[in-house]
Amino acid sequence: MCVFGEFMNVLDLMTRLNGQILGHKIRATINGEIVVLAKLNDQTWEYTDKGQVLANEHSNLFAAEADAKTRKKTVSAVESVQVSADTVVGLGTKTVK
Repeated sequence: MCVFGEFMNVLDLMTRLNGQILGHKIRATINGEIVVLAKLNDQTWEYTDKGQVLANEHSNLFAAEADAKTRKKTVSAVESVQVSADTVVGLGTKTVK
């Protein structure tokens, strides 16, 4: 889950792609190729060009997943309601039509 709300930072992307920090770079293996996602500049992580493309793609996927989870919670609450023609009143067998 994203730490800072709905946008994905470099460390969120690293976690999502099972990447690692090596030296002053964050890298991940994608389709057998090692891709450098970001480089440390002073005390700030800066995306590489490939890293920025991947961040945009995964931010969109993350937003879609979050939206789907929200919809699922809303839909499941509505689907659990059942309506019948006869309504039972109290604990007895008296039926109101």
